[in-house]
Amino acid sequence: MNYKFSPIKTDNISIKEITSLLKLTFPNAKKYTEKFVSWQYAKNPVGPMIGYNAYLDGELAAHYALMPIKAFVFGKEEKGLLSLNTATHPNHRGKKLFTKLARESFKAATEQGFGFVIGVANAQSTPGFLKKLDFQFVGMLEAKLGLGKITHKKESTSIDYQRNWDEDVIQWRLSNPELPYAIKNNKITSATAHFGIQAMLKKFEKKYNIEDTQTNLGFKPIKLWIGIDDTINWKKSFYFDIPLKMRPSPLNLIFKDLTSENRKFDFLGVRFSALDFDAY
Repeated sequence: MNYKFSPIKTDNISIKEITSLLKLTFPNAKKYTEKFVSWQYAKNPVGPMIGYNAYLDGELAAHYALMPIKAFVFGKEEKGLLSLNTATHPNHRGKKLFTKLARESFKAATEQGFGFVIGVANAQSTPGFLKKLDFQFVGMLEAKLGLGKITHKKESTSIDYQRNWDEDVIQWRLSNPELPYAIKNNKITSATAHFGIQAMLKKFEKKYNIEDTQTNLGFKPIKLWIGIDDTINWKKSFYFDIPLKMRPSPLNLIFKDLTSENRKFDFLGVRFSALDFDAY
């Protein structure tokens, strides 16, 4: 089959087309409305989504999109990409389209000056990223349930990777049209699919002035924490690991350096929160 590959666009017609494919590919994901896709693809202050589409006879067959972000990588700020949406029409599966889309996307990203790609992959998709696309397996995201505050270690550790949030990006991230967030004292939380369990997404430093929105729930919910952060002292925090057999799928952090430096991350040097990707 003679597929045509072209960069993704974020105009209204393209948003409708992408939304239709995402809905078809992920029928249980109610968030994929045109309003959500427009917000995610076109309104990010760091820049619109980049990536590639595959077409056959005018039909959108497959799609890969990456979100521009800013991060501190080994102490220096740079622009990179969060690997985000992958979708293939049922009629075109098994054609190895994703690998082609990814390689074209990474080539374009390098030409546009992006320094890296980071992403969260499930157990099924991780091997493809590692073997076919030369990603580094950084490590499995920790997943914990607990109550109360999280205690941090006093000593500082070197940081290989940390997302850089500014006021504009925070306000955009929290304006998700399909998911309300609760905010109190710069702590961002979200409801989960399970009653009585609240996801802890991120706590921002005092320098950020984020308006509170959380009201009194009338009870103290169990907290879900997902991420990587070696500055947390779990021994002094009342949180416990969720057994692997109780998780829908292990979530793995993966990284690809787009520069010529062949950079790799140490798991203990990564700071990665649930707000840093699209779980909530």
